Amino acid sequence: MRDVAIVGVGRTEFKLKGYHSEDGGSALTEAYLNVKGKGKILAVEDIEIAYFGCSTNVGNAGQMALEKAKMLGIGVFNIDNGFVTGTQAFYNAWRDVAAGLHDVVIAFGAGSMQPGSINISEGGQGWRFGESEKPSPYTRMFAQLARRYLKEYNVTKESLAKVTVKNYKNGLKNPKAMIKEEITLETVINSEVIADPLTKYMCAPNASGGVALILAPVEHGKYYSKAPIKIDACAITSGKPGLSYLESAYDGFQRAAQEAYRQVGSDFSAKDIDVAQVYDGYSIAELLSYEALGFCGRGEAAKLVDDAATELDGKLPVNTDGGLLSNGFVLGTSDLAQIVEN
Repeated sequence: MRDVAIVGVGRTEFKLKGYHSEDGGSALTEAYLNVKGKGKILAVEDIEIAYFGCSTNVGNAGQMALEKAKMLGIGVFNIDNGFVTGTQAFYNAWRDVAAGLHDVVIAFGAGSMQPGSINISEGGQGWRFGESEKPSPYTRMFAQLARRYLKEYNVTKESLAKVTVKNYKNGLKNPKAMIKEEITLETVINSEVIADPLTKYMCAPNASGGVALILAPVEHGKYYSKAPIKIDACAITSGKPGLSYLESAYDGFQRAAQEAYRQVGSDFSAKDIDVAQVYDGYSIAELLSYEALGFCGRGEAAKLVDDAATELDGKLPVNTDGGLLSNGFVLGTSDLAQIVEN
Protein backbone atom coordinates (compact mmCIF):
# COMPACT_ATOMS: atom_id res chain seq x y z
CA MET A 1 0.00 0.00 0.00
CA ARG A 2 1.36 3.42 -1.01
CA ASP A 3 1.21 6.54 1.15
CA VAL A 4 -1.42 8.93 -0.21
CA ALA A 5 -1.61 12.73 -0.09
CA ILE A 6 -4.19 15.40 -0.81
CA VAL A 7 -2.72 17.75 -3.42
CA GLY A 8 -5.66 20.04 -4.16
CA VAL A 9 -9.00 21.03 -2.66
CA GLY A 10 -11.97 23.14 -3.67
CA ARG A 11 -15.40 23.97 -2.31
CA THR A 12 -18.31 26.23 -3.05
CA GLU A 13 -20.04 28.47 -0.59
CA PHE A 14 -22.89 26.57 1.03
CA LYS A 15 -26.26 28.19 0.36
CA LEU A 16 -29.98 27.55 0.41
CA LYS A 17 -30.02 27.01 -3.33
CA GLY A 18 -28.43 25.20 -6.16
CA TYR A 19 -28.52 22.15 -8.37
CA HIS A 20 -25.93 19.58 -7.43
CA SER A 21 -24.25 19.25 -10.84
CA GLU A 22 -23.36 22.95 -10.89
CA ASP A 23 -22.05 22.86 -7.31
CA GLY A 24 -20.06 19.75 -8.06
CA GLY A 25 -18.65 21.26 -11.24
CA SER A 26 -17.64 24.46 -9.45
CA ALA A 27 -15.92 22.51 -6.65
CA LEU A 28 -14.08 20.33 -9.15
CA THR A 29 -12.87 23.34 -11.11
CA GLU A 30 -11.63 25.07 -7.96
CA ALA A 31 -9.83 21.94 -6.74
CA TYR A 32 -8.13 21.59 -10.12
CA LEU A 33 -7.12 25.26 -10.24
CA ASN A 34 -5.74 25.04 -6.71
CA VAL A 35 -3.35 22.35 -7.90
CA LYS A 36 -2.12 24.22 -10.98
CA GLY A 37 0.67 26.67 -10.33
CA LYS A 38 1.89 25.13 -7.07
CA GLY A 39 4.26 22.71 -8.70
CA LYS A 40 4.19 20.59 -11.81
CA ILE A 41 1.15 21.57 -13.85
CA LEU A 42 -1.59 18.98 -13.52
CA ALA A 43 -3.25 18.36 -16.85
CA VAL A 44 -6.90 17.37 -16.92
CA GLU A 45 -5.76 14.24 -18.77
CA ASP A 46 -3.68 13.26 -15.71
CA ILE A 47 -6.84 12.74 -13.65
CA GLU A 48 -7.71 9.09 -14.10
CA ILE A 49 -10.92 8.43 -12.19
CA ALA A 50 -13.42 10.09 -9.85
CA TYR A 51 -15.58 9.06 -6.91
CA PHE A 52 -18.69 11.20 -6.49
CA GLY A 53 -20.73 11.29 -3.29
CA CYS A 54 -24.30 12.44 -3.77
CA SER A 55 -27.58 11.26 -2.26
CA THR A 56 -29.86 11.56 -5.27
CA ASN A 57 -32.05 9.52 -7.56
CA VAL A 58 -30.17 10.92 -10.57
CA GLY A 59 -28.12 7.96 -11.72
CA ASN A 60 -25.49 9.94 -13.66
CA ALA A 61 -25.09 12.84 -11.22
CA GLY A 62 -21.30 12.46 -11.15
CA GLN A 63 -21.07 12.56 -14.92
CA MET A 64 -23.20 15.73 -14.96
CA ALA A 65 -20.85 17.42 -12.48
CA LEU A 66 -17.77 16.37 -14.48
CA GLU A 67 -19.35 17.80 -17.61
CA LYS A 68 -19.81 21.17 -15.87
CA ALA A 69 -16.08 21.16 -15.02
CA LYS A 70 -15.14 20.07 -18.57
CA MET A 71 -13.69 16.83 -17.21
CA LEU A 72 -16.24 14.39 -18.59
CA GLY A 73 -14.64 11.30 -20.10
CA ILE A 74 -12.90 9.77 -17.08
CA GLY A 75 -14.52 6.96 -15.13
CA VAL A 76 -16.76 8.02 -12.25
CA PHE A 77 -18.36 6.03 -9.45
CA ASN A 78 -21.60 7.51 -8.06
CA ILE A 79 -21.82 6.74 -4.33
CA ASP A 80 -24.77 7.02 -1.94
CA ASN A 81 -24.13 5.83 1.61
CA GLY A 82 -26.21 7.97 3.94
CA PHE A 83 -24.38 10.23 6.35
CA VAL A 84 -20.97 8.97 5.21
CA THR A 85 -21.62 9.41 1.48
CA GLY A 86 -18.80 11.94 1.03
CA THR A 87 -16.50 10.05 3.37
CA GLN A 88 -17.14 6.87 1.37
CA ALA A 89 -16.12 8.63 -1.83
CA PHE A 90 -12.95 9.86 -0.11
CA TYR A 91 -12.28 6.41 1.40
CA ASN A 92 -12.62 4.73 -2.00
CA ALA A 93 -10.32 7.29 -3.65
CA TRP A 94 -7.74 6.85 -0.89
CA ARG A 95 -7.74 3.05 -1.19
CA ASP A 96 -7.60 3.29 -4.98
CA VAL A 97 -4.40 5.37 -4.92
CA ALA A 98 -2.92 3.42 -1.99
CA ALA A 99 -3.41 0.16 -3.86
CA GLY A 100 -1.67 1.53 -6.95
CA LEU A 101 -4.71 1.27 -9.24
CA HIS A 102 -4.47 4.94 -10.23
CA ASP A 103 -2.10 7.83 -9.54
CA VAL A 104 -4.39 10.89 -9.64
CA VAL A 105 -7.93 10.50 -8.35
CA ILE A 106 -10.72 12.91 -7.45
CA ALA A 107 -13.08 12.49 -4.50
CA PHE A 108 -15.92 14.96 -4.61
CA GLY A 109 -19.45 15.48 -3.42
CA ALA A 110 -22.31 17.84 -4.06
CA GLY A 111 -25.98 17.99 -3.37
CA SER A 112 -29.06 19.85 -2.32
CA MET A 113 -31.02 18.71 0.71
CA GLN A 114 -34.62 18.07 -0.32
CA PRO A 115 -37.60 16.41 1.43
CA GLY A 116 -37.07 12.67 1.53
CA SER A 117 -33.27 12.92 1.38
CA ILE A 118 -32.93 11.09 4.69
CA ASN A 119 -34.54 7.88 5.85
CA ILE A 120 -33.97 5.77 8.94
CA SER A 121 -33.74 2.00 8.93
CA GLU A 122 -36.36 0.63 11.29
CA GLY A 123 -34.20 -2.42 11.93
CA GLY A 124 -31.10 -0.41 12.77
CA GLN A 125 -32.50 1.95 15.37
CA GLY A 126 -35.98 0.57 16.05
CA TRP A 127 -37.40 3.92 14.97
CA ARG A 128 -40.85 4.14 13.37
CA PHE A 129 -41.87 7.22 11.46
CA GLY A 130 -44.04 8.47 8.65
CA GLU A 131 -42.60 10.52 5.79
CA SER A 132 -45.03 13.36 6.54
CA GLU A 133 -44.25 13.59 10.24
CA LYS A 134 -42.64 16.78 11.54
CA PRO A 135 -39.99 17.38 12.67
CA SER A 136 -37.80 15.13 10.54
CA PRO A 137 -37.08 11.61 11.80
CA TYR A 138 -33.41 12.35 12.34
CA THR A 139 -34.22 15.45 14.34
CA ARG A 140 -36.49 13.39 16.57
CA MET A 141 -33.82 10.70 16.88
CA PHE A 142 -31.15 13.17 17.99
CA ALA A 143 -33.62 14.88 20.29
CA GLN A 144 -34.23 11.55 21.98
CA LEU A 145 -30.47 11.04 22.29
CA ALA A 146 -30.17 14.51 23.78
CA ARG A 147 -32.88 13.84 26.37
CA ARG A 148 -31.26 10.60 27.44
CA TYR A 149 -27.79 12.13 27.52
CA LEU A 150 -28.85 15.15 29.59
CA LYS A 151 -30.64 12.91 32.07
CA GLU A 152 -27.91 10.26 32.26
CA TYR A 153 -25.08 12.70 32.90
CA ASN A 154 -26.93 15.58 34.53
CA VAL A 155 -26.02 17.99 31.72
CA THR A 156 -28.04 21.15 31.01
CA LYS A 157 -29.31 22.68 27.77
CA GLU A 158 -26.75 25.45 28.23
CA SER A 159 -23.99 23.04 27.21
CA LEU A 160 -25.86 22.22 24.00
CA ALA A 161 -26.28 25.93 23.32
CA LYS A 162 -22.59 26.64 23.94
CA VAL A 163 -21.68 24.31 21.06
CA THR A 164 -23.78 26.44 18.71
CA VAL A 165 -22.36 29.71 20.05
CA LYS A 166 -18.81 28.42 19.50
CA ASN A 167 -19.44 27.14 15.99
CA TYR A 168 -21.26 30.30 14.88
CA LYS A 169 -18.32 32.34 16.15
CA ASN A 170 -15.93 30.14 14.16
CA GLY A 171 -18.13 30.48 11.08
CA LEU A 172 -17.59 34.24 11.12
CA LYS A 173 -13.99 33.57 10.04
CA ASN A 174 -15.04 31.26 7.19
CA PRO A 175 -15.95 33.16 4.00
CA LYS A 176 -17.74 30.10 2.61
CA ALA A 177 -19.93 29.35 5.63
CA MET A 178 -23.64 29.76 5.00
CA ILE A 179 -24.30 31.49 8.33
CA LYS A 180 -22.00 34.33 9.28
CA GLU A 181 -23.39 35.83 12.45
CA GLU A 182 -22.58 35.87 16.12
CA ILE A 183 -25.24 34.46 18.39
CA THR A 184 -25.80 34.61 22.13
CA LEU A 185 -26.42 31.77 24.52
CA GLU A 186 -29.84 33.20 25.38
CA THR A 187 -30.86 33.40 21.72
CA VAL A 188 -29.99 29.74 21.15
CA ILE A 189 -31.81 28.53 24.27
CA ASN A 190 -34.90 30.69 23.73
CA SER A 191 -35.32 30.01 20.02
CA GLU A 192 -38.13 27.83 18.70
CA VAL A 193 -38.11 24.28 20.07
CA ILE A 194 -37.87 21.90 17.12
CA ALA A 195 -37.85 18.67 19.14
CA ASP A 196 -37.32 18.96 22.86
CA PRO A 197 -34.65 19.74 24.02
CA LEU A 198 -33.27 20.81 20.63
CA THR A 199 -34.04 24.36 19.58
CA LYS A 200 -33.79 25.87 16.10
CA TYR A 201 -30.19 26.98 16.53
CA MET A 202 -29.09 23.59 17.88
CA CYS A 203 -29.92 22.03 14.49
CA ALA A 204 -27.86 22.58 11.35
CA PRO A 205 -29.86 24.09 8.48
CA ASN A 206 -30.15 22.12 5.25
CA ALA A 207 -28.06 23.56 2.43
CA SER A 208 -26.61 23.03 -1.03
CA GLY A 209 -22.96 23.00 -2.04
CA GLY A 210 -20.02 21.13 -3.47
CA VAL A 211 -16.55 19.99 -2.32
CA ALA A 212 -13.70 18.27 -4.18
CA LEU A 213 -10.29 16.86 -3.27
CA ILE A 214 -7.53 15.56 -5.55
CA LEU A 215 -5.44 12.66 -4.26
CA ALA A 216 -2.09 11.32 -5.44
CA PRO A 217 0.73 9.15 -4.06
CA VAL A 218 2.93 11.05 -1.61
CA GLU A 219 5.96 10.57 -3.85
CA HIS A 220 4.07 12.25 -6.72
CA GLY A 221 2.33 14.83 -4.55
CA LYS A 222 5.38 17.03 -4.21
CA TYR A 223 5.27 17.67 -7.97
CA TYR A 224 1.70 18.96 -7.78
CA SER A 225 1.76 20.84 -4.49
CA LYS A 226 4.29 22.65 -2.33
CA ALA A 227 2.67 21.13 0.75
CA PRO A 228 0.88 17.84 0.02
CA ILE A 229 -1.14 16.60 3.00
CA LYS A 230 -0.43 12.95 3.81
CA ILE A 231 -3.45 10.85 4.79
CA ASP A 232 -2.41 8.78 7.79
CA ALA A 233 -5.64 6.82 8.26
CA CYS A 234 -9.22 6.42 7.16
CA ALA A 235 -11.86 4.12 8.65
CA ILE A 236 -15.60 3.58 8.22
CA THR A 237 -17.98 1.54 10.36
CA SER A 238 -21.73 1.08 10.62
CA GLY A 239 -24.01 0.87 13.62
CA LYS A 240 -24.95 -2.39 15.30
CA PRO A 241 -28.54 -3.39 16.07
CA GLY A 242 -29.48 -4.49 19.56
CA LEU A 243 -27.50 -1.88 21.49
CA SER A 244 -29.13 0.37 24.06
CA TYR A 245 -30.23 3.65 22.54
CA LEU A 246 -27.54 5.88 24.01
CA GLU A 247 -24.83 3.26 23.55
CA SER A 248 -25.67 3.03 19.83
CA ALA A 249 -24.66 6.69 19.49
CA TYR A 250 -21.15 5.92 20.74
CA ASP A 251 -20.43 2.51 19.27
CA GLY A 252 -19.80 3.26 15.60
CA PHE A 253 -17.76 6.38 16.38
CA GLN A 254 -15.60 4.49 18.87
CA ARG A 255 -14.85 1.58 16.57
CA ALA A 256 -14.00 3.86 13.64
CA ALA A 257 -11.75 6.00 15.85
CA GLN A 258 -9.90 3.02 17.26
CA GLU A 259 -9.33 1.59 13.77
CA ALA A 260 -8.01 4.95 12.52
CA TYR A 261 -5.73 5.34 15.55
CA ARG A 262 -4.43 1.79 14.96
CA GLN A 263 -3.62 2.61 11.34
CA VAL A 264 -1.51 5.59 12.43
CA GLY A 265 0.54 3.56 14.89
CA SER A 266 0.35 1.36 17.96
CA ASP A 267 1.20 4.21 20.31
CA PHE A 268 -1.19 6.78 18.77
CA SER A 269 -4.28 7.85 20.71
CA ALA A 270 -6.76 10.69 21.09
CA LYS A 271 -4.29 12.64 23.23
CA ASP A 272 -2.11 13.13 20.13
CA ILE A 273 -4.83 15.03 18.22
CA ASP A 274 -4.39 18.79 18.00
CA VAL A 275 -7.54 19.82 16.09
CA ALA A 276 -10.74 18.02 15.12
CA GLN A 277 -13.71 18.34 12.78
CA VAL A 278 -16.67 16.31 14.01
CA TYR A 279 -20.28 15.84 12.96
CA ASP A 280 -22.46 18.57 14.48
CA GLY A 281 -25.67 18.33 12.49
CA TYR A 282 -27.17 18.68 15.98
CA SER A 283 -25.27 20.18 18.88
CA ILE A 284 -25.71 17.02 20.95
CA ALA A 285 -23.77 15.11 18.26
CA GLU A 286 -20.66 17.19 18.84
CA LEU A 287 -20.72 16.45 22.57
CA LEU A 288 -21.17 12.73 21.90
CA SER A 289 -18.28 12.85 19.42
CA TYR A 290 -15.88 14.25 22.04
CA GLU A 291 -16.51 11.23 24.21
CA ALA A 292 -16.66 8.59 21.47
CA LEU A 293 -13.36 9.79 19.99
CA GLY A 294 -11.67 9.62 23.39
CA PHE A 295 -11.15 13.33 24.00
CA CYS A 296 -12.76 12.87 27.42
CA GLY A 297 -14.70 10.30 29.43
CA ARG A 298 -18.42 9.56 29.26
CA GLY A 299 -20.47 12.50 30.45
CA GLU A 300 -17.45 14.84 30.49
CA ALA A 301 -17.96 16.61 27.14
CA ALA A 302 -19.89 19.47 28.71
CA LYS A 303 -16.87 20.28 30.86
CA LEU A 304 -14.69 20.64 27.75
CA VAL A 305 -17.18 23.16 26.37
CA ASP A 306 -17.60 24.97 29.68
CA ASP A 307 -13.81 25.27 30.02
CA ALA A 308 -13.53 26.62 26.44
CA ALA A 309 -11.14 23.75 25.63
CA THR A 310 -12.66 23.34 22.15
CA GLU A 311 -12.54 27.05 21.23
CA LEU A 312 -10.11 28.24 18.55
CA ASP A 313 -7.60 29.21 21.22
CA GLY A 314 -8.33 26.18 23.42
CA LYS A 315 -6.22 23.08 23.89
CA LEU A 316 -8.28 21.13 21.32
CA PRO A 317 -10.07 23.35 18.76
CA VAL A 318 -13.10 21.60 17.27
CA ASN A 319 -15.03 22.55 14.10
CA THR A 320 -12.79 25.49 13.36
CA ASP A 321 -14.74 26.40 10.19
CA GLY A 322 -18.04 26.63 12.05
CA GLY A 323 -19.06 23.02 11.52
CA LEU A 324 -22.38 22.03 10.02
CA LEU A 325 -24.20 24.38 12.39
CA SER A 326 -22.63 27.35 10.60
CA ASN A 327 -21.95 25.88 7.14
CA GLY A 328 -25.19 24.01 6.70
CA PHE A 329 -25.77 20.29 6.11
CA VAL A 330 -25.48 18.59 2.72
CA LEU A 331 -25.37 14.82 2.37
CA GLY A 332 -22.22 13.76 0.55
CA THR A 333 -20.63 17.16 0.96
CA SER A 334 -20.47 18.33 4.56
CA ASP A 335 -18.09 15.55 5.61
CA LEU A 336 -15.74 16.38 2.73
CA ALA A 337 -15.83 20.06 3.68
CA GLN A 338 -14.61 19.08 7.15
CA ILE A 339 -11.68 17.20 5.58
CA VAL A 340 -10.84 20.33 3.57
CA GLU A 341 -10.84 22.41 6.75
CA ASN A 342 -8.51 20.00 8.56
